[in-house]
Amino acid sequence: MIKNLLDSDIDQPQTAPAAEKSSSSSEILGLFDPISDKSETRSDSNEDRVPLSIHEPPLPLADYSPPSAGETVRMTGLAWSAGISLFGSIIFLLIIGWFADLLLGSSPWGIVGGIVLGSVIGFIQFFRMNAEIFKRSENDEK
Repeated sequence: MIKNLLDSDIDQPQTAPAAEKSSSSSEILGLFDPISDKSETRSDSNEDRVPLSIHEPPLPLADYSPPSAGETVRMTGLAWSAGISLFGSIIFLLIIGWFADLLLGSSPWGIVGGIVLGSVIGFIQFFRMNAEIFKRSENDEK
């Protein structure tokens, strides 16, 4: 296949005017048409220029005050406790499932059940704590 591609390149003769044209002026291939030299396409008049965007005045900003240091610490603590409760419930029920496997002899199913049940409980607690964080921050803004 490579030999066929190379042979097809050799069979095409190059014409002398095309070779002279490429050496005399540099052309850049555009997406659809070749673009000639920059000096030919550049226009020095300001009339031909079209603005790329229209500058609009910025909208007035609403009154904003950043949360206090105490509020930031409280929200950070609640976020950490949400993450710890998510992973803690998964790990705790995984260990319970592992002990259930040892007692009942149902090798992987106790661990799988513990992970699934721990994930469900962990996500419920995670969403409850996040709702509390956002509810308190919305009440503080009002």
